[in-house]
Amino acid sequence: MIRIAAMLAVLLIGYDTSAQTPTPPADPRIQSMPYDAGRVVPLRVAPRHQLTVIFSPDEHIENVAIGDSEAWQVTANNRGDSLFIKSLQSGAPTNMTVITDARVYSFELTPAANPGFDVPYTLRFSYPELVTADHAPTPTPGLGRYRLSGARGVRPAAIDDDGVRTYIQWKRQQPLPAMFAVEEQGAETLLQGQMRDGRYVIDGVHRALVFRLDRQTARASRLPLRENRP
Repeated sequence: MIRIAAMLAVLLIGYDTSAQTPTPPADPRIQSMPYDAGRVVPLRVAPRHQLTVIFSPDEHIENVAIGDSEAWQVTANNRGDSLFIKSLQSGAPTNMTVITDARVYSFELTPAANPGFDVPYTLRFSYPELVTADHAPTPTPGLGRYRLSGARGVRPAAIDDDGVRTYIQWKRQQPLPAMFAVEEQGAETLLQGQMRDGRYVIDGVHRALVFRLDRQTARASRLPLRENRP
């Protein structure tokens, strides 16, 4: 009986020790997400804290546009593949667009009340492989032409399409506005794209586009295709 009791005591001690030292789970404040050009990424930043956003090491930041630069501080690292974001005022949500030499990112910035475990310290993007359709339509360069109107400060320098994608060129150092497609009934849909060879490329072709930055608005209307002459 004494020997059995001693063995049980040893087993219980071993059980208690293992129960007190569990393997800690991954820290929820270190987050990652796949890149999606059609998604606005919500970011919450706690007061007196900074959030680091890490992009692909193969791309470099070219431009950052933020709606409220007085309430938010955004700086890039020397390599140009990461951003450091700080909230300077409470209760001041805004939006931010980041253009790299490969992609365009859209964010919604919101101050967090407290630095809880659901508030990220680091967000790293992952990049799933892009699948190219085998039967994609053959593009025709310069197929679509557009008429520009509205505020000159938000007009693109050039815009055309190939029947499959829309290509927009901006002046150097020009702030990038929010871009919307105008549907048949007049409803607007936010557009996302990527920077390729110095041009902003949007998948798809639309009858009209609207550009907005602060209180400025411009419009690009696609002209009817010319009929083929005999």
